Amino acid sequence: MNYQEFVGSVTGFLRESLPGGTRLQLIPLEKNNGIIMDGLSVRKEGKRVAPMIYLDSYYREYLDGRSLRGICDQILECCEDSDFEEHFDVDFFREPERVRPTVAYRLINYEKNRELLQEIPHLPFLDLAVIFYSLLTDTPVGHATVLIRNSHLELWGKNTSWLYEAAKENTEKLLPKRLVSMEDMIYELSEGKQEPEYAGVPMYVLTNSRKSFGAACLLYDGVLGECFRRLEESYYLIPSSVHEVILIPASAVGDSRELCALVQEMNRTQVRSTEVLSDTVYLYSEETRRLEMIDF
Repeated sequence: MNYQEFVGSVTGFLRESLPGGTRLQLIPLEKNNGIIMDGLSVRKEGKRVAPMIYLDSYYREYLDGRSLRGICDQILECCEDSDFEEHFDVDFFREPERVRPTVAYRLINYEKNRELLQEIPHLPFLDLAVIFYSLLTDTPVGHATVLIRNSHLELWGKNTSWLYEAAKENTEKLLPKRLVSMEDMIYELSEGKQEPEYAGVPMYVLTNSRKSFGAACLLYDGVLGECFRRLEESYYLIPSSVHEVILIPASAVGDSRELCALVQEMNRTQVRSTEVLSDTVYLYSEETRRLEMIDF
């Protein structure tokens, strides 16, 4: 079954299973790095909020051997359980002072997101862009995020400076940083089942408490200097994904060009296309005490 046939089967199943008057609409959505994904909007009659189902990921599960019926049943359960309006004030997002405590920032690649950046407020940072979202921590579906667009600022009568000040105040509180050794991170991710092998090069992972959009931690006040004190020397910063960055002492790297080649290879083979941050390697040096891109 090809992708279009899969979409037709899923939507046909939902039309037969959901209450009459439910509107199904397939909407192409631009995600990070210009990746277009199909979102299936499921709006029940009389509702202002509709769950969005990303069919691309479900199709990958189908290709990996999961049954079509199992996928359809899970999507149906999601649609039936997502009575968001009964538990959440949908007018909340019309009031900027109620939104302000939820505003946070994250980092994306500037060049790969040029089209998206035309529609959302942002600030340039090296070869990256700082963008903003609302982090909702108490919803019927757990944590949820809403990307803040230019249309929101127009509605609120606010500007990007207002957003940045709010995000600078909130992000570190909502998503505290975590700076841990690579060995400890491997042990943690394996839930204690894998004893890490020390490679002889001290590496650290910088992320946040949720390990989500954690690369933005490098924007926190004083964090780059804190990393310098932890490593006790200049260090290279590798953008392993939008969720975390890796720090390596400069004295442990013989040729920084090898690091650049490694990052590019990882981004093409190990990192999901929607989670790639940059192919660039950065240096925080003892002399400048700031983060700079490595050029060749």
